[in-house]
Amino acid sequence: MAEKSILDELQELSKKGLFSKRVVILKGPLQNGSPVVEKSEGSIIDEEGLKEVTVSDLSYAPACHHLIHTEAELGAVCVICGQAMCRACSVNNICQICGRAVCKQDQKSIEDVGMVCGLCKKDWIKKKAISLFLTLGGLGILVYLVLRFLQ
Repeated sequence: MAEKSILDELQELSKKGLFSKRVVILKGPLQNGSPVVEKSEGSIIDEEGLKEVTVSDLSYAPACHHLIHTEAELGAVCVICGQAMCRACSVNNICQICGRAVCKQDQKSIEDVGMVCGLCKKDWIKKKAISLFLTLGGLGILVYLVLRFLQ
C-alpha cells in the first residue's frame, strides 16, 4: 500500500475532528482577490501524540512569473497592468522617464532613452510631434516674413 502524504493525513484527521487549523495570511498585494502566500499551521493528535504541521501554499508573481515564498520577496506593482512583481524584477525593470516599475509585457523602447512604460512612450511621442509641428510652423512663419520683407 502506498504511503499517505501529509495532506492526506491532514484531511483524514480533519474528518475525525483531531486536527485544529489556523490560517496565517501574509501581507502583500492581492492577486485576483486571494493572498499571494497563504500559510496553514495546524496541530495533529495521532497515536504518536501532538504534532505541529505547517503547510504553505506558494504563488507566482503574476507579472514576472517568479515563485514567491514570503512577503519579503514581493517587489512592486506594474504601473500599467497593476500586477505584482518579485523584488528583483521590480528593481531591474524601471521606466527611464518616470522611474516606476513596469513588467516585461508592458515595456516599450525609445531610441536614445531606453526602456520606458507605455504611458511615458505615448507622452514622449506626443511631445515629439508637437515639437516637430512647432518647428515646421516656425519655419513657415520665418519664410513668410522673409518673403514679405523682400517685396
